[in-house]
Amino acid sequence: MSAAMAARRRKTMTWMAGAAGVAALLGAASFLPPGREQPRAEVGSSVLPDFAANAGKIGLVMVTTSEESYHLVHNADGWVLSEKGSYPVEADRIAQLTRALSEIKYARPMTRDDKKFDRIGLGDPLEGGTGALLDVGDGSGTSFAKLIVGYRDGTSYVRQVDDLQAWAVDGATLPPLQRGARWLDLDVVATPADTIAEVFIRPAQGPGYRLLPADVSGQQFTIAPPYANRRVLASFAPTMTAQALTRFAPIDVAPADTVARGAPLAEYVVRTRSGVAIIVHGWRANERAWVTIGAAASETASPEALAQAQAINDRAAGWAFALTELDWGTFSTPLAALVE
Repeated sequence: MSAAMAARRRKTMTWMAGAAGVAALLGAASFLPPGREQPRAEVGSSVLPDFAANAGKIGLVMVTTSEESYHLVHNADGWVLSEKGSYPVEADRIAQLTRALSEIKYARPMTRDDKKFDRIGLGDPLEGGTGALLDVGDGSGTSFAKLIVGYRDGTSYVRQVDDLQAWAVDGATLPPLQRGARWLDLDVVATPADTIAEVFIRPAQGPGYRLLPADVSGQQFTIAPPYANRRVLASFAPTMTAQALTRFAPIDVAPADTVARGAPLAEYVVRTRSGVAIIVHGWRANERAWVTIGAAASETASPEALAQAQAINDRAAGWAFALTELDWGTFSTPLAALVE
C-alpha cells in the first residue's frame, strides 16, 4: 500500500470515528428530559390593572359574537339592553362583570396558534369564531377594557385583541357573554301555588274551562264544573296546567306592540286568594310563542293585593315575553288534552 493510500485511509477512518461520536451524543441527548419552559412574567399579574379604578365610570358594555352584537347601556333608569327595546338588565350581572374584570389574573399561557383558539372559546367572532369580543367603556368613547373572552369547562380564557397569546385566567369567573338575552331581568311575576284560588283557561282551540285547588296547599288541582265529571286522562295534567304561572321562565323579550297585534290566540287568568287577577294573553309572532302579562285588583282589595298588582304591571306592562313551545303549550292547554 502506498503512502498516499494509507493517508487517505487514516483520514476516512478519522471522519467515520468522528461521525459515530456525534451520532452517539445525539442519541444520548434524545433520552435527556426536555428543558423546563421559562415562566412567563405575566403569570399572577392583573389582566386589567387599571380597570378597578375606572369601574364606577362604566356606561356602556359592547359584546360582539359570531351570532349577534348587543349593547348594555346605563341610562337614567339603570342598565338596559338597547337591542331589546331598552329592557332592564339584571344589576347583579353587571356587578359580576365589573368585579371579574377588576380581579382576573393571568393563570397560565395557552396556545398562540390561531387555528386552536376555537377550542377554548377565543376564536375571532368577526371571522365566525367562538369568542366574544368585549369592549367596556364610559359610553363617550373611552374604553377601559377590550378583550376576546372565552369560557370552556369551568375556566375563563382571554386574549388581547392585538395579541395571539391566549391565556387561562383565575381570580374570578367572567359571566357568559354569547347571548344578550341572558342579561335580562325576566323575573316579572311570582305566583306560589298556595296563593292560587282559581285558574281560567281559554285555549287557542276548544272551550274555556276552570281549574280549582283541591286544598289550600295548591299542590293538586281539579277541573271545575261543568266538566268536573269527565274522566281525567292523566292525574297530574290539571295541576301542571294550573301551576304554569308558578314556573314562568321566558327566554326572550320584545316591545309588546311588535308582537301583540289583533286578538290574542289564548287567555290564561290566575285569581289569587288575595284578590289579584293576573291575565296572560298568548300570541304567535316571528315564528315564536309570546305572552303579555297584566294584573288587576278590585278597589276593595287589600293594600297588599293592590301593591302586588301594581308591581306586576310596573315590570311587565308594555312587554311581550317569548316562551318555549313546551311552556306555551301549558298556558294554552285545550280541555281535550285533560279530559275525555
